[in-house]
Amino acid sequence: MSWLHLPASIRGLLSVVLSFALAASASRATTVIPPEFTQLVNGSDCIVRAVVKRVSSVKKARARGVVIFTEVDLEVVEVIAGNPPAKLTLEMLGGQVGQEELIVQGAPKFQVGDEDILFVSGNGRNLSPLCGMMHGRYPILKDAATGRAYVARSNHVPLHDPSEVSLPMTEGRAAGLQRRALSTAGALTPEDFIRLIKGKNTNPVTQPQRAN
Repeated sequence: MSWLHLPASIRGLLSVVLSFALAASASRATTVIPPEFTQLVNGSDCIVRAVVKRVSSVKKARARGVVIFTEVDLEVVEVIAGNPPAKLTLEMLGGQVGQEELIVQGAPKFQVGDEDILFVSGNGRNLSPLCGMMHGRYPILKDAATGRAYVARSNHVPLHDPSEVSLPMTEGRAAGLQRRALSTAGALTPEDFIRLIKGKNTNPVTQPQRAN
């Protein structure tokens, strides 16, 4: 039986198993099923607009031994949904400590100064702190000519419509071709994307708290 003929629930379970296998082998690819936009919004513990303040890799003891994790300290600019902690630090599998490196294929790589809209889920519990892994990060970029801020997918392909979050994530040359083919002028602004996120949020856990 081929992968495509397996039930969705079984494919999802196998994806999780494959993700855990990354801890033992840095060379294996990551399989992630892209979520629909509504699933992305309501499957997150919190959603924030944030700036990266620090990135560091550390070794941590786990049940199967010592594993390298990367910690990303964030300055939250705006809470879009949920109730993130006052100090939000993402913990993700992979990174480099000295000469030792653990590479997780497809995992977002953060740099100090990056500004993103992040769909956080299972931070500190899962191997990826983002809902849908690379599908849970949306960099905020600026058009070089106009200075207009716009939202892109994790591979920096401009995001024109929220339905595009469920498309497969291209990499390398394919992503480069997409970036050149798609205009940044029509891409969603951060404000537009945030408004659309709030419009899809039906999860009572992440609904904003209202004063009595």
